[in-house]
Amino acid sequence: MSRINKLESQAIIVVCGVKNSGKTTLITKLIPKFTSLGYKVATIKHDGHDFDADVEGTDSYKHKRAGAYGTAVFSKNKFMVVKEQKEIDESELIALFPEADIIFLEGFKKSKYPKIEIIRDNNSSESVCNKQNLIAIASDINVENNIKNLDIDNKIINLNNTDQIAEAIIQYIDGK
Repeated sequence: MSRINKLESQAIIVVCGVKNSGKTTLITKLIPKFTSLGYKVATIKHDGHDFDADVEGTDSYKHKRAGAYGTAVFSKNKFMVVKEQKEIDESELIALFPEADIIFLEGFKKSKYPKIEIIRDNNSSESVCNKQNLIAIASDINVENNIKNLDIDNKIINLNNTDQIAEAIIQYIDGK
């Protein structure tokens, strides 16, 4: 993989699949590949459940527990904001990363964003994502014989070939 020209606009790339398909694992393998090429990468993960955003015992945790609807912690080089609000979507979070070249969204299988869908042996046997803007299927299954609900025209990449997955993303971005 070679470094391509600086992106003219931000690339939003979804990594999706059913629960426990390896989305986080794939993203954590793709991040160093893209950062080594000089890209600034951010990630946004959708959690279908609520989550604890702070560590028990910290000052901001105590502030939140005392009733603050939002807290912020910052240092010279980073910050963290926790804010409760009724509805939020990924576009509000994407706006927090204007300097990012690539933002990986984890989840979002029904979205219209460009995506890599993971289909894994003993975890899923069919494509479940919105096929619009599907870049590729990343799988460890003999795809042609074993995956249902799949348009075979889609690019199939071995899930363990992270270089090839990254290259498919770059080719997609270049083709935009």
